[in-house]
Amino acid sequence: MHDPVETGAEYASLIHKEALMSKVRVGFIGAGRIADLHALAYAGSPSGELYAVADSTPGRAEARARQWGAKRSYVNYQDLLADKNVDAVEVLLPHYLHLPATVAALEAGKHVSLQKPMALSIAEANQMIAAAKKANRVFRVLENFHHYEPHLRAKAIIESGEIGDPVGVRIKVVGGKAVGGWPIPQESMSWRSEPEKGGPPGQLFDAGHHHAAMGYFIFGEFERVHAFADLRQAGVRYLGGAPAMVSWQHRGGARYGSWQVTASPEMHVRTRYYSGEDLLEVTGTKGIVWVNRCTADLLGAPPVTVYRDGKICHHSDLETDWGDSFRRGGQAFTDAIANGRAPSLSGTEGRHILATLFAVIRSATEHREVSIDEIERGA
Repeated sequence: MHDPVETGAEYASLIHKEALMSKVRVGFIGAGRIADLHALAYAGSPSGELYAVADSTPGRAEARARQWGAKRSYVNYQDLLADKNVDAVEVLLPHYLHLPATVAALEAGKHVSLQKPMALSIAEANQMIAAAKKANRVFRVLENFHHYEPHLRAKAIIESGEIGDPVGVRIKVVGGKAVGGWPIPQESMSWRSEPEKGGPPGQLFDAGHHHAAMGYFIFGEFERVHAFADLRQAGVRYLGGAPAMVSWQHRGGARYGSWQVTASPEMHVRTRYYSGEDLLEVTGTKGIVWVNRCTADLLGAPPVTVYRDGKICHHSDLETDWGDSFRRGGQAFTDAIANGRAPSLSGTEGRHILATLFAVIRSATEHREVSIDEIERGA
């Protein structure tokens, strides 16, 4: 398991070293809504620059290149991959297009950062991992929750021993009515309504990747899961899977977690982005740490709270803008390339989270406990 980019003095030292190196030239494959957040990583980045943009929608790549200061724009991403000045790409396409674009980029000798979830099957994930190994290039799956500063602070608190040995994790997801938020184009949602393009119900697969990834972030690999979920396809399919209650055990000991998803359409959720909130609680033998906000600001509480020895301590000195996690995540990608080190969520790790999501779906469908090994070996 690889940690995200460090904060503090060690990170500052790393940035100083990278400032002396040539920047990694990155191309975007896809320039839709989510690309606005990915672009934040390259505004003043010490290790990377956004060099090119490709998008099949007429005029979009050129407009986005002007907006973000990129030097090249392409309608066909194959032309971007043929550009010898492009060192790496971010694949920002719908899920069903991940495999061909990722494999083509790796075969063209580019490093690849891929939007989550990485694939629509374990077989597709295996193809990507094999292509990355053959090309000897950095391949990672971006999980921006791993780069959100309150999550990083919570993990640092846990690793410092402040709450003792961690024994359990609880994730609560609330979907409500956005108060604020950004407009989402219909094209960004329509393909998610088609299972062959968007995969299983979104709350347990697309959005669900964030929440399984947080369990992994705290305790590492999963061993088995059990899930109850509403898997009906009525209404807006992206919300499919809610309500849900998932429990799991991690590998290597008696460490357990739970993940609850609720749909509360009349509940106001203050947000700059989506209308869902993601709350995290980790209990240790000596205390508890809570992360009280992420995608939105449902509670209006300090971002991190710690209970220890009968006392409550709030941590408010943190960047809480969800978009900042994309900035940090993008810089972690170019930092990994520039320094020749492992990325923060490798293809193999991404495949494990993918297998966990498929195990959740199978458990909810077949009403039984499912092991992750069962999914990973294709049983």
